[in-house]
Amino acid sequence: MKKIFILLSSLVVMVQFAYSQYIPTPDTRLTAVYSQDYLNDLTAGGPQELVYLNWYLDNSYKVVYAGMEKCELMPYLESFDPTTKTITGNVESIDEGNFNILLYSFERQYSKKTYYRIGNTGYAIEFESHKKLAENFKRYQDEN
Repeated sequence: MKKIFILLSSLVVMVQFAYSQYIPTPDTRLTAVYSQDYLNDLTAGGPQELVYLNWYLDNSYKVVYAGMEKCELMPYLESFDPTTKTITGNVESIDEGNFNILLYSFERQYSKKTYYRIGNTGYAIEFESHKKLAENFKRYQDEN
């Protein structure tokens, strides 16, 4: 019985140590917007923010087909240059496999979705509300 207790206690300590040693790695898309020094600081001292930023890159939007008629009523999604802090033009298409949401200019509403058209493709980008985004991230944290 004593051996089992020691074994279980050791296992619990090892799991806690391993969990406390988890350090997230910045997604490479973050380097297009943030300096390496800032990302290093997040890795060392604010890993929760880094976890959020990594999650945000893939989970803060959805590309949907809305049709040309609906898209004509939407504003264009615009490119944003983080170095010069300027809008560089309307987005005509996106590569979903390498899409970096941090390189675009858009407004997100507190409690309702917003939509922006992607060129003349009939596709739009859907942004969840701030409220829903927070709920989704909390759910993600609870599951992981």
